[in-house]
Amino acid sequence: MRVLAYNVPTITHGYYNQSGLRSIVISRFSTFASTRAEATEAPLTLEHLTQTNQHQVVTPISSAQESYNPFYAPLQAWIKDFKSNEPKNLIQLQRKVFGVPLRKDILHRVVVWQRDAERQGTQSTKGRSEVSGTTRKAAPQKGRGAARVGSLRAPQRRGGGIAFGPKPRDHSSDLPRKVQDMGLRIALSTKFAQDQLIIVDDLSLDSHKTKEFEEIKDRHGWDSVLVVTSQESEKLWRAARNLPWVDVTIMQEADVLRLLKRKIVIMDRKSVCYLEKKLQV
Repeated sequence: MRVLAYNVPTITHGYYNQSGLRSIVISRFSTFASTRAEATEAPLTLEHLTQTNQHQVVTPISSAQESYNPFYAPLQAWIKDFKSNEPKNLIQLQRKVFGVPLRKDILHRVVVWQRDAERQGTQSTKGRSEVSGTTRKAAPQKGRGAARVGSLRAPQRRGGGIAFGPKPRDHSSDLPRKVQDMGLRIALSTKFAQDQLIIVDDLSLDSHKTKEFEEIKDRHGWDSVLVVTSQESEKLWRAARNLPWVDVTIMQEADVLRLLKRKIVIMDRKSVCYLEKKLQV
């Protein structure tokens, strides 16, 4: 078989040089030519395949080779300074937590489940047995030439009780725990994809004054903010409690409804690690 040799530039320092690359090309083509010649001269039969499979050893694929993906791209985000919003470092995020596709149906199910649990269920009305009034018969049973009339506290009477009115009850519904975790992963991934997730190194403030936090918020253009902190900070809570459209919560209480209510989500590095450990699949 004829092999065409091209002028390959010589590369040193750990890579193939010209002679080495040319020898590899010639050996590859010679192997292919000999295999093709054997296949042309002696075609395979069923007996030959059976004999070959008896001596063949199948090596199992290791978990590392199975999980290896050559097209995998790491998910990275900037760690910024809370006061200046300048990038300081990079953090590696788990794609199964911050890179899942959007599922509006899952978000809807989780939000409905959370809002059902928030309902007080204390509404109550009085029925005909609970409303105040006399118990005498409204009119004689016979002799009037009209329909029979009983209690004056009936629902059709003025001042009577309410028919089938609401009573105190529990409005909460059930939702599988895996769906809850999936909704939180989708909410975090949506905020990250829309560039509305800001990861900071520290959420400390110099004072508890609202003016300091308001200056930081106005400087960066944050009109609606949710701050997720790894531990309770009295300065941060007191500085943000009087500001509208600003919520502060700890990482254990971060949920889908709070993430979707605010446009910008700010969390520290420890909160990210906690959520990745909690929501890992």
